[in-house]
Amino acid sequence: MADLQALPFPEAEAPWHCKGEAFWFFGHNSASMQLSAAHYGDLERESSFSDPAVSGKFQGGLCSAMFVRYTESPVGPYDELIWVPGKFDVPVGGPVASRITRIYVSTKESIYNGRRNWNIAKAQAHFDFTPNPKAKKNGLPYSKISVASPSDPEHPFFVAEITPSMTTSTSLPFSTLYVPLSMYMAHPPLPQSPNWRETGQVGTDSWLALTPVMKGKAGVFWAQGGLESRRYGDDVGFPDIKLWSLGMWLKDFELEFGISKLLPNATQKDEKKQ
Repeated sequence: MADLQALPFPEAEAPWHCKGEAFWFFGHNSASMQLSAAHYGDLERESSFSDPAVSGKFQGGLCSAMFVRYTESPVGPYDELIWVPGKFDVPVGGPVASRITRIYVSTKESIYNGRRNWNIAKAQAHFDFTPNPKAKKNGLPYSKISVASPSDPEHPFFVAEITPSMTTSTSLPFSTLYVPLSMYMAHPPLPQSPNWRETGQVGTDSWLALTPVMKGKAGVFWAQGGLESRRYGDDVGFPDIKLWSLGMWLKDFELEFGISKLLPNATQKDEKKQ
């Protein structure tokens, strides 16, 4: 969709192999839940990306939020906050699939390449990781993780407070290849920002699907929201999500984000039926 002349960002083609550290939070949403506007980025909520009549009805199920501190990636180190509210119908065909509806990263290079490679609706944010003063004793490196607009870093829209459990320092091998959890994702085409050369928010034209693989050494932590009334999100910059009180800390985290599978667009599918 973008004019490829004089690209302002380096292109980093899939597949990506990334390393770092992850903090994974879980919950469950019913299919009847209405997704508020805060579940979508500013661009996507005003486009067909958020329209269930075009991009598929929300089906609920396991939801998850994840913080990742990437120390290695094809676009260098960066931080990330991911929100997956559950599964959605895929109107262009195939099984129901997970979908990242809102995601923030710390660098524009990640925004640009995440959008063009996989239809991941990335936007930029400011991340703050509060060190855990007892890290040497219990291993957990942070006590609080906050995410805010780059223009207003003192007022976060998402805050998670994390504390160690009895098994935080445990390092059990973990891989999504060996757990009964489908990682299959499918994402609709993305709208393009008129200022994409400054923001990195390039648009796309086709549905894309993939199955990422994650692995690491797992421990467990306690979690709660850090905003007023123990909320995680302010329901503006990030949804007011409900999460379980236990989360997973993945040390020596590795992520494989492969080459996307191109899915037929709805118009193409309709033409084949005629």
